[in-house]
Amino acid sequence: MLLDRIDNFDIFRPKMDSSKEVLHAIATLETDISPSFPYVNAELGGWDYDQANQVLLLKLSNGKWITLHPHKIAIRGARDIEECHVLLGWIKRQINEIYDHRNHITPRYVSQAGLKIMEILKLLPMTNCKLCGYATCMAYAAALREGEISLNDCPPLGEEKFQEKREKLRAYLESYGWRALDDE
Repeated sequence: MLLDRIDNFDIFRPKMDSSKEVLHAIATLETDISPSFPYVNAELGGWDYDQANQVLLLKLSNGKWITLHPHKIAIRGARDIEECHVLLGWIKRQINEIYDHRNHITPRYVSQAGLKIMEILKLLPMTNCKLCGYATCMAYAAALREGEISLNDCPPLGEEKFQEKREKLRAYLESYGWRALDDE
C-alpha cells in the first residue's frame, strides 16, 4: 500500500468566488505518491500529466477535477463536504490498487491534453449532419477531445465508407490515453 494516511484535509469554497455552490479540498500527505502517476494516468486516463513537475490532472464528469502532486491531492468542484470525502476515498483506493498492480500495467507518460482539435477534425467525415447533437463537426471534435462524448456519437463514423477514418481517429485518441468521461 503506497498511501495509507492523509495528514490533513482542508475543504473550502473557492477564494475567487465564495458564492459558488461547489467546494474545493486539499489533502496533504507525508507519503510521496508520484511513483504511482504513470500507472494512474494509464488506468484512469489522466487529462494532463506533467512528468517533469510530477503533476497529474484527472478530469471527472460534472466539472470535477482531481490533481495529484507528490505530497498533495487537490479536489475541485465537489457538491458538498460528503462528496469531498467520497472523492478523496475513491482516489486513495485507486492510487493504492493501481500501484499494487503496477507490474501488470503499462505506464503512460503522455496526456489527453495534447490532443489537437484540428487533428481530430481531419479524421471526421466532415458532413456537419448534426446527428451527433452538435451543430458542426468542429463542435463535435472539441467535445470528443474533452471526453464528453464517444466515437459512437457520430453516426457517419459507423458507416463502411468512413471505417478507415474511424480507425485512424481511434488510434490517434488512444495514443494520448483518451477515453470518454463515462467510460469505466
